[in-house]
Amino acid sequence: MVNRLRWKLTAFNTVITGAILLGMTLLCLIISERNTRTQSFQNFSGNLNTVSSYLGVQNRLSAAWLRQMENSGGFYISIRDGDTPLFSMGLSSERNNLAPEFQRARDRAGSEFDLNSVSARNGGSCAFSLRGEDGAGYFAGVARISKNSSVLELTLLYPLTEMENGIHRQRMVVCTAALVAVVLLGAFSWCFTGKMLRPIRENQQRQAQFIAAASHELRTPLTAILSAGSAWERAECLSPARQTVFSDIIRREGKRMSRLIGDMLTLASADSQSWEVRCEEVEPDMLLLMVYETYFPLAKEKGLALSLTLPERDAPAMQLDKDRIMQVLSILLDNALAYTPAPGEIRLGLNWGRSSARITVSDSGPGVPDGEKRHIFERFHRGETARSHRSHFGLGLCIAAEIVKLHKGKLWVEDAKGGGAAFILELPIL
Repeated sequence: MVNRLRWKLTAFNTVITGAILLGMTLLCLIISERNTRTQSFQNFSGNLNTVSSYLGVQNRLSAAWLRQMENSGGFYISIRDGDTPLFSMGLSSERNNLAPEFQRARDRAGSEFDLNSVSARNGGSCAFSLRGEDGAGYFAGVARISKNSSVLELTLLYPLTEMENGIHRQRMVVCTAALVAVVLLGAFSWCFTGKMLRPIRENQQRQAQFIAAASHELRTPLTAILSAGSAWERAECLSPARQTVFSDIIRREGKRMSRLIGDMLTLASADSQSWEVRCEEVEPDMLLLMVYETYFPLAKEKGLALSLTLPERDAPAMQLDKDRIMQVLSILLDNALAYTPAPGEIRLGLNWGRSSARITVSDSGPGVPDGEKRHIFERFHRGETARSHRSHFGLGLCIAAEIVKLHKGKLWVEDAKGGGAAFILELPIL
């Protein structure tokens, strides 16, 4: 499902963004070509005016001058005195081959631009685009220049082959660059959507693992309840003491299942972000005293020493959800009581700085191996030393971490001095 969504998002982003990119590229290309043609035509018109002005002031014209003007301007020149062409001998074969185009330019100037009228015979010019018989493009210009008692007719032809080849090369380069950009955009979209969908993929994997682990954990007490119920039915003829054994099993496993379901609902509330904290002003040292008084009898019953260390100066009041923080400390102390063998020691401690307070719960138990420290707060994770404790499902520390996260705090585990594990709870002082 996630892979299909990734393909769809990548295709959507590539098509939409690629279409916009290609559209803008095409628009810029059209504007660039139009500007190129306009600039070339303006340059050609300027050359036409320059040559016609030069002819108007020169008394003598030469073929060398004609060739020099053609080479510098990149165009071809035809000059006629009335119906008599000037410099008709010794001219280049290229210009001779353009005789039909020169005539077409003169005819069009006379018909479309009225350059043969009486008013234009003594002066005037026009410039326009022209297509030859072979389809080649030209800029054409015709001018009439009064010269003594005669009128010279100047015709310029500027071949557009080089300009059109340049435009074609520009199209190929721009289109290739645009296609490469679309491909790169597709690759970027693929990587970006993959990174964007990674949390969803990981969440799906966690949900699948959570469901599998929850099903396994629920199956154990459910099997025990069903087995005890079936045995109870067969043991109705036995003594009440024997029946009490099966009823105790059902009651114990039912409570265990109820506790597991409660933990799962708690984590589900955290996942859906519907888990709220009701903060109030709490003195952390008083909170630790309450926890200490609650767990001291339990520790003594198991042959463990429970100690509390508080700073001499008064602790600053903090904005906390008292019940939730009590739940975190209860989870940490329950684990310490479960995994610390007698005679052992469990230590509660409090210290604070300018911006945060630290509560430490350490024990003299087997500790947490380095390889498990980063996994210990994951759901249903239980180390080798925890697998023998049926009362623990591997959800307590995960719930504690979620509660601490809601308080914008931190929870981690370290090796305790002298052996064992030390869980450190850091909460901000607001």
